[in-house]
Amino acid sequence: MATIDEALGIALDHLKAGRRAAAAELYGRVLDADPDNPEALHRLGLLAAFGGDRDRGVAMIARSVELDGGDADAQFNLGALLHAAVRTEEAIAAYRRALVLRPDFPDAEYHLSEALQAIGRIGEALDVLDPLLARHPHFVPGWRQKGDIEADLGRPGAAVSFYEMALAIDPDDDGSRERLAAQAAAYRARRAVLDGAGPDGRLDLRDVTVLVPFRADSGDRKRNLRWIVSFILKHADTTVLIGEDKAGPSDVADALGPELAARCRHLHLTGNDTPFTHKAHLLNRMAEAAETPIVALHDTDIVVDPVQYALARDAVRGGAAMAFPYNGMFFWILGREVHRFGHTLSAAPLNAVCPRFPLMHRNSPGGGAFFDRTALLEAGGYNERFVSWGYEDDEIVERLRKLGRRVERVPGPLYHLEHARPENSTDRNPFIGANIAELERIRAMDADALRAEIAAGRLRRPLFSSAG
Repeated sequence: MATIDEALGIALDHLKAGRRAAAAELYGRVLDADPDNPEALHRLGLLAAFGGDRDRGVAMIARSVELDGGDADAQFNLGALLHAAVRTEEAIAAYRRALVLRPDFPDAEYHLSEALQAIGRIGEALDVLDPLLARHPHFVPGWRQKGDIEADLGRPGAAVSFYEMALAIDPDDDGSRERLAAQAAAYRARRAVLDGAGPDGRLDLRDVTVLVPFRADSGDRKRNLRWIVSFILKHADTTVLIGEDKAGPSDVADALGPELAARCRHLHLTGNDTPFTHKAHLLNRMAEAAETPIVALHDTDIVVDPVQYALARDAVRGGAAMAFPYNGMFFWILGREVHRFGHTLSAAPLNAVCPRFPLMHRNSPGGGAFFDRTALLEAGGYNERFVSWGYEDDEIVERLRKLGRRVERVPGPLYHLEHARPENSTDRNPFIGANIAELERIRAMDADALRAEIAAGRLRRPLFSSAG
């Protein structure tokens, strides 16, 4: 009769040779004799996951590492299963434990970097990936991931170079080949935009009105408005329309100064005497007041590379009803880098440092969007049943898609400048529950029901005020 160690050796041979059923049978026999055998738990857990029972696999390997925390392979495989189950923080912890046990473990380093990237800790991902590639310069997945990070950050030229590195090592790496083609096209599109800039370096966006809804609810907000308007007008030949929905005198001239204010259009709705904006109502009045075929929502505190404005405009020209001027990645810029932007009025320094800042969203619908003005208004405009902050951006994407209209994104991230957040700008506002309910109401409708809502004017309501 074979000893347990002999049975484990035979089972491992079966596993390596792809004889999974034979391996599973032997590991099961080992566990019949020794229910807490770490190696059998580890390997049988892997086989359970291979067979489609990932939960059982996770449980068995977790038990294995609980009994014997010194097996780097078990820690890595636990991390891989947790990663696939989108239990990413737990996966990161398991990968790190594997690397403590085996510091030079390329697969664990690569998967750790991927997991960190997936939850927006891009700086940490690079801190893992760069030393890996320095030690193992022929590790193809690492070069491919480097390209993916550069692509996410809107750097197609750099992305192309890393995909080319992967292909130089492995010409059969189809993933890198496909991504290289996409990023080469993105690079050409960017280059065409830059080559089309005017003699003053500005991009021709004369067919766009940039709609900037504004509420002077903090000194930060006034500062950010001044910087954002200066940034837009520095880089684009376009119309900026600033909207307010507050009772009493306007705060725009005070925030911008007379010279900058004179370069903008202004719409002031004076009926809202509350601290809570009615952004959806205001944006619709701004879109109606615009005189260009394309309008662009641009929140007071967001920055994108100006090239991305032109790419989003071009997407609308090409038939999209709505085009985000970014890829969904929404970085929160803090501290001195906010002030550096105010001095430079350039997105380039933000792009250089953004991997070290929090990624608030990977697929954000907020901050800014370009619209075919006619398509926006025909689709009902923004849903005015939304009051204050929250979910109005999610809803308009949902509605346009249900109505069969194209919604697109362009490459590159968005940067959000830090600012004070009064109740109006957080999910502590008293309207958040009603806003969520309205989003779910729209999600439950089909296209015909939505068209009936629009035709009946049920997405419109009077400007919010203390009267209700």
